[in-house]
Amino acid sequence: MNNGKANLNLMTILLIPIGIGINYVGGQIALLLKLPVYIDVIGTILVGALAGPLLGALTGLVTNLIIGITNPVYFPYAIVSVAIGLAAGFAAKKKWFTNWKGVTITAILIWAVALITSPPITVYVYGGATGDGAGLITSFLVATGKELWNAVFTSTIITETIDKFISVIVAFLIIKAIPDRNLLQFPLGKIYSKHQITTTTEEDWK
Repeated sequence: MNNGKANLNLMTILLIPIGIGINYVGGQIALLLKLPVYIDVIGTILVGALAGPLLGALTGLVTNLIIGITNPVYFPYAIVSVAIGLAAGFAAKKKWFTNWKGVTITAILIWAVALITSPPITVYVYGGATGDGAGLITSFLVATGKELWNAVFTSTIITETIDKFISVIVAFLIIKAIPDRNLLQFPLGKIYSKHQITTTTEEDWK
């Protein structure tokens, strides 16, 4: 059955820890280098796009719980990761992940989700500073006289715009590189088969 529901075959089960691993490595690189991006949701987007919103959300949740063991700052942001996984799965079911126009729409959707969910956590839980690259930008803006909410939202726009567009594009390129015989083993894999993409693109031009 390939109807977009959580078809838990071996390939789908293996995809979840792979997605978590991609998130973990990206998050640790960004944390260690104090980058103004997070690159810790590529795996979440990938799983959501291939296996649906629920498994995408699960991947995001588990990622934050694992990283949170060594960096508790990540725990509250599990809400953001879950929302991103749901958004990625929703975009995939809309077949937005099959061409660059759809990828752009997906990136905007996930960017908007992050803008809605992340700043309140940053302000109310951490007082505006989390010690990462975005926190450094926020601290600088506050030091120049900006009000806290304004500073947090501004830094979030800067970091999330770069981060989420990069993350969505990388996830899209990974999917494009997966052979059809492997894609078809995932719940939403049929959407990305080369024949399906070609047909969809042709219909878009009619």
